[in-house]
Amino acid sequence: MTVSLRNKIMFITLAAGLVAGCQKDNDKFFPDPYAGGKPQLGVKFSEALPSPVSGGPGEKITYKVKGLLAYKDSIHFFQNGEEAVISNVTDSTLTITVPASASSGTGWIAIGAQVFPAPLFRVNGKAKLDNTFKSGSGTDGIIYQIIPTSDNRFLLTGDFRLYNSNGQGNWLNGIAKIEKHGQYVADMSTDSAAGRYGSIYSAAEMQDGRFIVAGPFNSYGYKKGLFNFARINISGKIDTTVQTVIPEEYNYDPDAGLPDMTEALSKDTVSSFNGGTSSSPSRIFEHNGRVIAFGSMSLYQQVYYKSSTRNAKVTDIRKIHTVIAMDLEGNLDSTYHYDLTNHEGLPGADGYVSDAVLMDDGKLVLAGKYLRFDGVAAGNIIRLDANGQVDNTFKAGAGANGDIHSITFNKTTRKFLITGKFTSFNGQACNGVLLLNEDGSPATNFQTEVFVNGYPSNALQLKSGMVVITGSFEKYGTRSKRGLVILNADGSYATAYNNTGDLNGGVLGMLETTSAEGETAVLIYGFIPSFDNTTVGNLFRLVLAK
Repeated sequence: MTVSLRNKIMFITLAAGLVAGCQKDNDKFFPDPYAGGKPQLGVKFSEALPSPVSGGPGEKITYKVKGLLAYKDSIHFFQNGEEAVISNVTDSTLTITVPASASSGTGWIAIGAQVFPAPLFRVNGKAKLDNTFKSGSGTDGIIYQIIPTSDNRFLLTGDFRLYNSNGQGNWLNGIAKIEKHGQYVADMSTDSAAGRYGSIYSAAEMQDGRFIVAGPFNSYGYKKGLFNFARINISGKIDTTVQTVIPEEYNYDPDAGLPDMTEALSKDTVSSFNGGTSSSPSRIFEHNGRVIAFGSMSLYQQVYYKSSTRNAKVTDIRKIHTVIAMDLEGNLDSTYHYDLTNHEGLPGADGYVSDAVLMDDGKLVLAGKYLRFDGVAAGNIIRLDANGQVDNTFKAGAGANGDIHSITFNKTTRKFLITGKFTSFNGQACNGVLLLNEDGSPATNFQTEVFVNGYPSNALQLKSGMVVITGSFEKYGTRSKRGLVILNADGSYATAYNNTGDLNGGVLGMLETTSAEGETAVLIYGFIPSFDNTTVGNLFRLVLAK
């Protein structure tokens, strides 16, 4: 009892001291940091999905939610950014009508400045993520390019080690082949390709099924000393050849019982493609036995084996600018974009080229950010003829008044499609997307709305004339469309095809293809963590139903 009383006295004394100390220090008044905060409204959505879980524009959808009845006259509901009409509110439910321009995603209620998220709702329409494309987890890194191959497959290049978990223990390191519907092709073995620190930006298929690949790498498989280019065979391994070199100093003692290595030291197994550039090209093409590359390149390099040893290579260097051509062995093509008088490449762009299209006749259309190309005035776009000379018959005129980020060409409609940060093209107003005729002049009867909080960075015109546009934008006109929008052939909003949810990441390219059911589809790739509220692993196929 005494101990208990003594403890109580000690506690009271200590508490009194603390209070006194607090009173002494409270000469300065500190306001409550939470004072003035708005009280919680008691609104809470159920974790259950709405009923129904999907529907089209105009359909009524009911959510389970508590605490709304007291605020029914001040509620606003948004389906992935598009405001919906509220038709009924009870003490446990909310019923809305799906807006005409709604897309799949989460919704939310706004009551004044307070927002309450709603569960995922999928909007039905003519566009859908293709579940028959079996890419699984996709790649673990960026896909820079996907090209169709002559065996009805796709070749992927990029900065990745795995494709749908394939590559464990023997990293893919920048290249993989997949079936038309996404399955990994296991019979292409790359010997770890560009290595741990390299990547592959681009590839071009030769007529015999082999490939030229290019990117920031100095080795491919077990072969080192490359200049950002390699030629690989159908199985994915580097093509090699044996070159005669100067034997390094070697003292052979016939009495030592060791083999004579003189002959072996005069031979070196090297890459068959003997050529490349000091820095990686952005993209390469193959046309009639010629490899054409563009990018921020300044030097062409080739090993001169007659003056080299196995361990000390002599390199021939030539100045080149923006565009270069080589034959299929890597020899510089001095008949293409080259000044034979000064023995160096023509001046190229005074800025940079971001994208290009190689036409069937060998002409090359280059788009980017530059005011002059080979000394000729150019508004960020120009065409070179089959010999790499500026083609003055291209009717782009003043060109674009801002950067052109991408250019594609549709062989059915015979139209170019460009995107970027420009607002006019040869005096014609536009909103960063424009169709051009084959001669470079702006096409008529195509006009887009504005892109809000971002810009269009990639676009593809389909055979039907419809256009798929991707970029960093959050709205198309007044509609909430994040990252991807689909337009009709005249540039108008294709309402029935814009039901899918947001695209997160950056698109580097698109290809028109077909689904397993034969429907029109678009293969989209780049650095894409998710699309339509689904993890996609940097590539996905989007079906556009009729």
